[in-house]
Amino acid sequence: MKKALICLSLVAALALTACGGGTESAAPTATPEATPESTPLPDDILNQPATPPEGGVDDGMAVTPGDDTAAEPDSELSGMVDTIYEAYPVELMMMTTSAVNLGDESWCTYNTGLTAEQAALVDAGVLSESMTGSQAYSLVLLRVKDEADAQTIADAVLNNIQMNKWVCTMADKARVATFGDKVLFVMSNSELADVDALMDAAAEALGVTFDYDQSKTAEM
Repeated sequence: MKKALICLSLVAALALTACGGGTESAAPTATPEATPESTPLPDDILNQPATPPEGGVDDGMAVTPGDDTAAEPDSELSGMVDTIYEAYPVELMMMTTSAVNLGDESWCTYNTGLTAEQAALVDAGVLSESMTGSQAYSLVLLRVKDEADAQTIADAVLNNIQMNKWVCTMADKARVATFGDKVLFVMSNSELADVDALMDAAAEALGVTFDYDQSKTAEM
């Protein structure tokens, strides 16, 4: 009987050991993390306009003063220049009609001879020149704010503009005239254009009579 109890005890012990081992579970297999799906932004956010950075736009990104290409030339004045060239063609390389930057004193003085105070009397202006920088020819057409100032502006342009502003060349003849609120100035080397012929053709083509007309020559 005693032996039977011992045997039963051993059987029971073995059974418990086997059950204990069976309760151990294998290490869980690692599964790859699912990639989270992006949530689209609502249409009302996507369609909002961009806002400037806090503090405003850097002034260094502004258009450089003197850059005449930043403004379109006045349509009335540029149209008159086209009419003049139809009557008296000036065939130079890369001829361009651009706006005169009246707000930049150094460039305005260089192109028209006007000071800042004189430029303040002008409403708009255009400049027609060759872009090569080595052909002594320039046409300036200005519209003054008050017709009474036209002669004052004409004299300032004629007397102050530099006739030798080009590289290794200069204009030998200059002429300025006024008609109404307009001031027309032309200077050129005689080998490139006849200033008197151009001015006379301009008056006829525009259908105007000059109110004031002055000219000067430069010593070569």
